[in-house]
Amino acid sequence: MTSALLALLLALQDCPPHGPAPGARAAVVGLPGIQIVSRLDFGSQQNRLTAVYVFPDRVRWHFENYSAEQSEHLFLYRWGESVQQLASGSPSQAVEGMERNSVLLQMELRRAVMLWPDGFAWQEAVGGERTAAVHADSCCRELPIGTLVAELVDGRPRRIQARDPEGRTLEALEIRVWEERNGRNWPRGLVMEAEGGGFVETVESIETRLHYLEPSFVPPDRRPVPGPGANDAHVLAQDLVPMTYCSYPLPQDITWEQALAQARLWIAETGAAGRAAGRVVDPVPTFELSSAARPQRCLVRLMTAMQPAPEGFETQAERPGFLLPLQQISELDSAALARLQRAVPENERAGSAYVRVHARPKLPIEVVLPLAPAD
Repeated sequence: MTSALLALLLALQDCPPHGPAPGARAAVVGLPGIQIVSRLDFGSQQNRLTAVYVFPDRVRWHFENYSAEQSEHLFLYRWGESVQQLASGSPSQAVEGMERNSVLLQMELRRAVMLWPDGFAWQEAVGGERTAAVHADSCCRELPIGTLVAELVDGRPRRIQARDPEGRTLEALEIRVWEERNGRNWPRGLVMEAEGGGFVETVESIETRLHYLEPSFVPPDRRPVPGPGANDAHVLAQDLVPMTYCSYPLPQDITWEQALAQARLWIAETGAAGRAAGRVVDPVPTFELSSAARPQRCLVRLMTAMQPAPEGFETQAERPGFLLPLQQISELDSAALARLQRAVPENERAGSAYVRVHARPKLPIEVVLPLAPAD
């Protein structure tokens, strides 16, 4: 019996019953989870996929268009045995039945490819292949929904298929390029094959030091938020997209009018400086707020998050948070921040609040309070 399989079986012995909800978080070969950002090339267009896994059964996939200025977003959330889908401009929907099983198979296929050979109980099969069962309950290995089949070359998978219970291939990932990072081999170039078409995938970044909170794996409109008072603006749960930005400190006594004027100058200067490199700057003035709801730093954001960040910039990963829309800047005060703070779930803490001041008519001022990752 291999050491990986033995460790897996020992872990299963300690799995307490948890129903359809997620099981306890459990690292795989010392990794609490992975975040993989990939470029998906369909030929006519390119999408970005940010796939987050917190083992064993919390997953979030985020698809967005690379080239569109106002990109449509599609999220798929796995929370234990349940799957939810959220598309831009629509409420979230539960994915159920065979469609849910298909999504879970696709998610587990990607996990198997990225973590090979860890995380699954691989068994030898005919022709030198390896097979592993896939379950709706990834924690306790219950409710089988399909099988993974790996074709090996020199001990590594050349291709892994996800097959349904009838043995039909739902999807396959062919690994064309491997890359060594921190003593581990990771897929770098892949091709996805499915009946309805496929794409070429390039892995852009891999992060294994994760601190994702539980709300990250539930759609924002299904997260509990304290109800607003009858006359209060509504606090909304929100998934905050990744952002790449540079920051400029502001004087303590600066007025909002002065801060907005200075922000527009920095936005113009940063845009001009990055034009040759193809970097486009977000035109919306954005400010980190003090506890008194005053502007203390100007955040000049790029339209598209970049990993790694260019020199002088930093990139903030996706994270959950809360948003409070206001109609004018005079409404932004410590009471507004307190309303956001009251929405923070118990045992979790908030990060630094910031505000985005839109200039276009009918677009509100957005006050945002991210949730901070656990230490």
